[in-house]
Amino acid sequence: MITDREVALEQALVAIIGAAIASGLDVKTLLDDAAAGLLGNAPYRWVGHPHVSNAIQVMSDAHTQALSTAPAS
Repeated sequence: MITDREVALEQALVAIIGAAIASGLDVKTLLDDAAAGLLGNAPYRWVGHPHVSNAIQVMSDAHTQALSTAPAS
């Protein structure tokens, strides 16, 4: 069962990615760097597997959702 916190965190991630897209940031590189950091034990990683793989998938899904809801340019 999905919790209210999980819904809020997913919405927050989509909002952050959406705002980054709208501001013209290179979001694909940002997400690639974040995934590499998770895989490479960056200081901001505090979980182990399978959470790392799950987090990378959630970032990818949030990026797809943000792109699908972004206004056409």
